[in-house]
Amino acid sequence: MNIWFYSDPHYWQKNIAGSKVSCWKGGYRNFEDEKEMSRQLVKTFNQHVKYDDIVYCMGDWSFGGIQNIWNFRKQLECNTIHLMLGNHDHHIRANNDIDCDGQLKCCKQLFSSVQDVLTVQHGQHKFFLSHYAHRVWEGSHKGVIHLYGHSHNTIADFNKSMDVGVDVAYARFGEYRPFHIDEIIQIMNKKQIIKVDRH
Repeated sequence: MNIWFYSDPHYWQKNIAGSKVSCWKGGYRNFEDEKEMSRQLVKTFNQHVKYDDIVYCMGDWSFGGIQNIWNFRKQLECNTIHLMLGNHDHHIRANNDIDCDGQLKCCKQLFSSVQDVLTVQHGQHKFFLSHYAHRVWEGSHKGVIHLYGHSHNTIADFNKSMDVGVDVAYARFGEYRPFHIDEIIQIMNKKQIIKVDRH
C-alpha cells in the first residue's frame, strides 16, 4: 500500500486543457483539448496509483456537469480516495444524486470521505489537508505538514506547506500526477519550521 496526495485535476475542463480550446490568455495545460487531457490524467494516475493505495485529493475534481464526477471516478483504479472540497466541487458539496451506471448514488458516496479539511497521521508525520493554502494551521509550529491545491503553482509555499496540484507535479516531474508520500517528506525535510505566532 502506498499513499498519494494531489489536487486540481479539473477533469474535462476545456479552459485549462490547452491553448487551442481555452479562452484564457494563459494558465492552461499542454493538451489539444479537454478529452485528451482527461484521458492522460486517468492514464497517468493509474500508472502510479494501485487499487489498494490511499489517495488524498485536495479538490476541484471535475467539470462539464455532474455526470463527469462519476465518469472520472470510475476510471481511477484506486479504491480509497479521500476528497477535500474545492471551490468547483459544488455538486459534491450539495451531495446531489448521480447515475452510476444505472445505480443512483449521492455524490459523496463515490469517495471514502468528503470534507473541507482533514488532519491525518501516517507514520511519524502528521498532515493538514485543505483545498486552500493556509498561513498557519493546526500544529504548523510543531512541524505538521500542510498540503493544498487551488493555486496551480502560482504562490510560494510557506513554512512546511506545499501545493500538490497536478500542475506542480508537471513542473517537477513532467507528468500530471499525484505526489507519493515519500516525495512529500523528502521535500519537507529540507524546510525549517517557521513559528509565526505564539499560540
